[in-house]
Amino acid sequence: ALYNANALVFSIIGVKRFDQNSVPGKMMGLASFGEYNPKLENWLIENNFFEDIWKSKKKFFEVASRDYGWDNNHLDLKDPFLQDIIATMQYIFKRDTMDKLAELQLEYKVDNLYYSGGSALNIVTNNAIVESNMFKSVFIPPCAEDSGLALGAAAYVEYLKHGKIDYHSPYLNNWGIKEYAVEYTQDDIELLANALLEEKIVGVCNGYGEVGPRALGNRSILALANSKKLAQKVSIEKKGREWYRPIAPVILKRNLEYFTGIKDSLLAKYMLMDFDVLEEKRKEIEGVVHVNGSSRIQVIDNREDNPFIYDLLNHLEGNYGIRALINTSFNKRGEPIVHTATDAFNSARNMELDGVVVNGKLELL
Repeated sequence: ALYNANALVFSIIGVKRFDQNSVPGKMMGLASFGEYNPKLENWLIENNFFEDIWKSKKKFFEVASRDYGWDNNHLDLKDPFLQDIIATMQYIFKRDTMDKLAELQLEYKVDNLYYSGGSALNIVTNNAIVESNMFKSVFIPPCAEDSGLALGAAAYVEYLKHGKIDYHSPYLNNWGIKEYAVEYTQDDIELLANALLEEKIVGVCNGYGEVGPRALGNRSILALANSKKLAQKVSIEKKGREWYRPIAPVILKRNLEYFTGIKDSLLAKYMLMDFDVLEEKRKEIEGVVHVNGSSRIQVIDNREDNPFIYDLLNHLEGNYGIRALINTSFNKRGEPIVHTATDAFNSARNMELDGVVVNGKLELL
């Protein structure tokens, strides 16, 4: 409820109630700029987290002025007081989730955690779960929010019918595009690599779309990850996202240890884990390193996961020493992620991207 049903959060972030699906990601991004404050936590609890100020923020302004001498009459995202409120809520969410999992583990003593629901998209909490070593393995599907309910039902029927559930890739969204197949040559990879090296920003619409809210290479916008300026151009200028929201990279599994010192992570496959980037490597991918030194890295484990992205990254590393690319969803703020080739070209022209890859073939715009 702190993330998508709290009036104070909506007010600080600056969104309307019908935009609730975008609130958690924005809140996590802003939380990195603030710090947890136990005094603030007690104050928020005493005031019921100001959850009832949907129609008027007057109560919040009055109580904040009375108790903290905070005399602003508007909500500025760069205000340290507001950033600390968001950071405190993030801390509460993480702590209370961990406490609940510890309680369940004490009761059931299991090796594996299967974790889903919208809360499982909170990557800061996911980090805490993994790092606690409370479970030997942690599994979270790429469609952890409500869109996973239908797939969960289908998986259950599959189990009832066959006694097992096959492993499925996240690229299941073939509604109306069953004829889409990715076909490309090494020349196509080289052509795209050269465009990216020229700091071009390119959308990708390959094969079937991803399930869930993360772009995992088939409906992505790609660019070099080594420039803050280029990253801001992608995120703020092209996509219209807020200044405080980080942008994520995609890398090959062999480079996870290179950037983070960590050898493996199941959750990174679906961009569900946050990593502290080694300080000496941050400049190399500065466009995708957040203010707190972390990065929400997607890892391509092997070529079978996504042959096109694997071959592109392999080519860039082998020939140009480029180990990471920006990977963000192919859509403008407030619009759905593209699905068809027509969607891709329309969205790319709207965002003024430099090119589009459709089923392996690059077309410069």
